[in-house]
Order: sequence, then structure tokens, then C-alpha cells
Amino acid sequence: MKVLVGANPMGLEKAIPALREQFPQVEFDHCPDRGDQLTAMIADADIYMGWLGPAAFAAAKQLKWIQSPSSGVNMFLDIPGLRESDVLLTSASGTHAAAVAESAIGMILAITRGLWPAILDQPKKLWRPQLIRPKMVELTGSTLGIIGCGAIGRALAQRAKGFEMRVVAVDLYPVPGTPHVDEFWGLERLDDLLATSDYVVVLVPFTAQTENMIGAAQLAKMKPTAILVGISRGGIINQDALVEALRAKQLAYAALDVFMPEPLPADSPLWEVENLLMAPHIAGGTQLEGKYIIEIFTDNLKRFLAGTFPLRNQVNKQAGF
Repeated sequence: MKVLVGANPMGLEKAIPALREQFPQVEFDHCPDRGDQLTAMIADADIYMGWLGPAAFAAAKQLKWIQSPSSGVNMFLDIPGLRESDVLLTSASGTHAAAVAESAIGMILAITRGLWPAILDQPKKLWRPQLIRPKMVELTGSTLGIIGCGAIGRALAQRAKGFEMRVVAVDLYPVPGTPHVDEFWGLERLDDLLATSDYVVVLVPFTAQTENMIGAAQLAKMKPTAILVGISRGGIINQDALVEALRAKQLAYAALDVFMPEPLPADSPLWEVENLLMAPHIAGGTQLEGKYIIEIFTDNLKRFLAGTFPLRNQVNKQAGF
């Protein structure tokens, strides 16, 4: 049995020596390229950990299982034939919970604590406390709305409680009694969440059901003082509608770490919106990322070799998560 580790920014291949020692019956290899080299090396792989495109998937004649290094898997399910195939797909769900939750809080704080305008003023050598300070607010007593309360949402709720915030959440599968969540509703109460929240964080996966789920009608439900944070996948918040809403001051600010498409084209109107904070899909970054992914993969490899299914974070390919 062959396991191939693909090109990745986390250094997952560094775990190969330890994996070889733990699983001597398994062959491990690493491909540092996502192009023709991957297409050649994946041909006889039974298991693949990494990202791949249609050409590599088509060449993977023996492939039985893909371990995604990311929590989102929509890029895999967009590959022709993969969704309908017998190839198992597992995600890295949970790996990025703390990092993304902290990034969401960080984006909110950058706006509410005046850090964003201060950073913009720094290279201009401007000292303007009289302009920044009157706009600063604290989070105490405010309401955080979480759209999609999985591992990341739960981590975000836990951190929000440290700021003495009220937390409400909606999810396809609401779990009343979830720690740190004051009210947990089904998706049918999305409008209620939008209307009551001072800060809204979008954490649902990108699926056919969630595509453009936050559009003009939903943005119109939000408070004019609210901040919207998009930090799971692009395509869930309608970007054109967001531009219009921000320019019309329908909501005070937005912060995005994810876009459709990525990289964001230079001609996108998002670049020019003054009350929009943007980051280039970095929210999941953490020094522990590789460690977490290898822990999931190791657990799954034990299950796979023992024939114990489902695997950890096994994706329902028809549902999209």
C-alpha cells in the first residue's frame, strides 16, 4: 500500500520518517510538485494527502482515500467524477478551529479598537487620536452571531465569552445546550440572527445550499452599526451585494479573509471599499497546523488499515461536508 504526500505549505512530509516507523507495512512518498510530477507519482498511490486537480485525480487509478489538509473540501468536490466515485474523502475539520476563531476576533478588534486606521496612518506619519478614539467601542454586552457553529464556531463562541459577549448561532443541525452559545437556532432563523447581532461571523462550508446565502436581502436585515466577517469560504457572501451595502452604509464594516475567486482579481471593486478590511485567506495559519493534520491522518490511517469506518472527518460527498 502506498501513501503519497503532496506539495503543501505545512511541511507534512516531515512526518514521513515517523510514519514509516509506525506503519512499516506502508510505503510513503512525497511529491513536491502539483503538476506533471504529481500526475505521474499518484498513478499507483492508494492514499493521498494533499491537494490535487482533475488531471491528477484522473491519473490516480488505485486511489481509495484522500486526506484533505484543509477543513473545506469544495475544491475536491468540484473535480469531475470525484463526488460520484468510491474514493473516500476526509477533511482536516477541527485543525483550524482555534486559529480561525482568533482571526475572526482579531478582525473585529482591528476595527473596534481603532487598530486598522492607526496602522494605515503609520506610514503617513499621522497622529490622529481625535479621529480614531470617538469611533472605538468595546465588545462588552454586545451580541455575536455565528452562522455555522461547527468546530470553529464553538471555538469562536468560547473566546467571545471572554469578552462578555452574548452569543447566538444558526446551523443546519442546531445543538441546544452547546457550551458558550446562549441561543442556538436552525437556519430558518437566519434573519433573526442578522437582525439581533452586532457582529456576524460566517463559518458555513461552501455547498450548493450555502452559495450566495448572504445576499442583498440578508444584508438589509443587519444593523447599520454591525460588522460582518466572512472567514470560511468565498462564494457564501455575495460580493457584489456586499460592495453595495457597504457603500450605502447599510452596515458599518465588513472583514473578509475568503473570496470568489482567489486570488482576488485586481479589478475587483472590493479593493476600493473603504469600510472593508481584507486578508488573503490566511485565517487558518498556525504553527500547530501541520501537527494537527498529521494527528488526524495518523488516526485515520490506523482506522483505514483496520477496516474501521467511517474515518474521522469522513465527508458526505453528496452533502458537501
